[in-house]
Amino acid sequence: MPEKIIIVTGFGPFAGHEDRNASWEAVKLLPNVFHFRKDAYQLRKYQVPVIYEEVNRILPQIWNQNPDLVVHVGVNGTINTINLEHFSYTFGYSKPDFAQRYLPSDKITLSGKHANDKECAMLKTNLNVERLVKELNLETNVECCCSTNVGNYLCGYIYVKSLDVNQDRTLFVHVPEVNEPYTSEQTMTTIYNVIGKCLEQLAAEHKLS
Repeated sequence: MPEKIIIVTGFGPFAGHEDRNASWEAVKLLPNVFHFRKDAYQLRKYQVPVIYEEVNRILPQIWNQNPDLVVHVGVNGTINTINLEHFSYTFGYSKPDFAQRYLPSDKITLSGKHANDKECAMLKTNLNVERLVKELNLETNVECCCSTNVGNYLCGYIYVKSLDVNQDRTLFVHVPEVNEPYTSEQTMTTIYNVIGKCLEQLAAEHKLS
């Protein structure tokens, strides 16, 4: 019987967040096993350097494991809520990464499901973000929001790359800086709850293996 796997990524340091990245500070606190209904999922955590080449190297390793869910987490220093992102774009990536390297083009060439869709400008998760946020806000004391602003840096890049592989099983979550206002433990608990809600949706739609 194949393993049941959930993968969660956080980012490493980058400009303005050299000492710590709030996304990884929360992700690394997640347990190694996630229990959902009668199943135990291996919860595998990856710290991703804020470098385009590293995203390109790590993503195939992630998806080759055939995970049931992939949640990417990044920090946004301008928010004080936990934001679930609807979609990401295939263009606008003109900023240098933390290694001061640029992409060959600001337009991403898709290589997964949408490889032949030359005019594709946006990829959207098939998870119901509005429902996720509504349920989370009813059940927790941490404020969650729907967002359409994943950005055109490494957060948007990793999200669109994963959405190109599987829109059913991919989500991106933006978190605020540590203690502004939530501790890493509070943020981790919210990510944990997000995972559970995603699995509920996938199970209801008969998309879990």
